[in-house]
Amino acid sequence: MILKHFTVFVGIFVFLNRFKFQIMKKTCSFLFILMVVITVLPVRAQKGERFGIRAGYQSSAQYKNGSQVSDTDPLNYFYAGLFRDNKIIPALHLGVGLEYFQNGHTYNNGSDKWVLNYLSIPVYLKAKLGPVFALGGLGANFKLSEKIYFNGESMDPPDGQGSKTMDVPVFLGVGVRISIFTIEARYHWGLVDINNGASNQYFQLGAGISL
Repeated sequence: MILKHFTVFVGIFVFLNRFKFQIMKKTCSFLFILMVVITVLPVRAQKGERFGIRAGYQSSAQYKNGSQVSDTDPLNYFYAGLFRDNKIIPALHLGVGLEYFQNGHTYNNGSDKWVLNYLSIPVYLKAKLGPVFALGGLGANFKLSEKIYFNGESMDPPDGQGSKTMDVPVFLGVGVRISIFTIEARYHWGLVDINNGASNQYFQLGAGISL
């Protein structure tokens, strides 16, 4: 059911973006996000499900041809979101989330930065062995906004230099769960050329709590 909702929602958003319904684009994005919250992340978990909150530290950078874009440094920020795990068998879970974070990079020794704000829907499989687990999955990242910060001023990217609306990362992670608390690390590789041959990569380290 989670994969079915995920596929339908991503298909709708890509269709709207491809045909560039500019007047209704923000409205459609809002409705898309609202549908995800209502149908994929219910507030009350059912039997065999686990619902919770996760947040932590994130470090992101942009890469071109396998190397970090020249004269840039990572952008350090936080991530925060919700998750729901569904038990398939005792040692295997299917999960989905809804998360906010920033990707991008800094330059000029960190005084300036290029920032992309994303809302992400990750879907993953989690394999457990005792309290330890490993996971892998795929995400759909939707750009909420994009800003350049230069000499203390905030501005939009120049015409024709903005990043693409959607990114699709794959990710791997490991963690440990003790009672209702989780500590985990994930690394993400963006599959989309978001801007002039560059793609996103980012690392997350944080904690979660099951409700």
